[in-house]
Amino acid sequence: MTGTDGRRRGEARPELKSLVDETGVVPRAAALGEAREVLARDGVVRIPGAGPDPEAMVVAAATLLGGRLRELFGIRPQGGTDSPVLGLHNDGAFLEADVHGRTVRLRDPDEDFLFMHCTSPAPSGGDSVLVDGYALAERIAAEHPSLHGFLTGCDVDFFGSRTNPPRGVPPTPLLRRMIEHTRGGRRAVRASDYALPVPREPYWDTHLAHIESYADVLATAFEAAPRFRLESGDLLVLDNYRFLHGRDAFTGSRELHVLSVRTTEAF
Repeated sequence: MTGTDGRRRGEARPELKSLVDETGVVPRAAALGEAREVLARDGVVRIPGAGPDPEAMVVAAATLLGGRLRELFGIRPQGGTDSPVLGLHNDGAFLEADVHGRTVRLRDPDEDFLFMHCTSPAPSGGDSVLVDGYALAERIAAEHPSLHGFLTGCDVDFFGSRTNPPRGVPPTPLLRRMIEHTRGGRRAVRASDYALPVPREPYWDTHLAHIESYADVLATAFEAAPRFRLESGDLLVLDNYRFLHGRDAFTGSRELHVLSVRTTEAF
């Protein structure tokens, strides 16, 4: 199902619930001094009480990733007022700007760690959702091998259905697989609301059916996952190649800031 904004939205299906059970995660809480160990072990950590300033994310990135840091992208505000559900996804985008005749990347499709700072939670709703993409991929491989074969073996046009892309987004299709590995062997599990088969794909209908089946799996995983709430000053750090994240709808105002980075292990 595709909305007017070009997003492809899956449907939660009861028959898929056993497939996605227990792939949802509530992150372990740790102080900044212990968070590096927790992140290395779990791939995600929540740092409570990191303070009111979103620049705490920059300090956390240096502390938790150290010499693995390659590139930090600008802190960007998120949130809004009376917002609908945001389904499972991972971050990453083409975004470029011309600065005095030089092309500068403002975002990258292969951002591999994500930092989220909650400045102000919504008064109602807005709880966060995390799904372990590695666990989900292994379930799909065991129970739906044909879908897993598509996710690991076929390219998709990752932003193919996106309408009215922001200025600075190249028009060239971004072809990638939903599950693949970096040259260093790190696995990336992806989700995109805008995925389509690649242009002129001879098996378009078959590929589209797989994309829609995966969207249903993700919608079911989102519905089944436990919720957790980020409070003011909390910092959430996650492996963007492993975890798919989203949030519930909320009423009132919610303010969040996000910092995405690339490390030496990124594509």
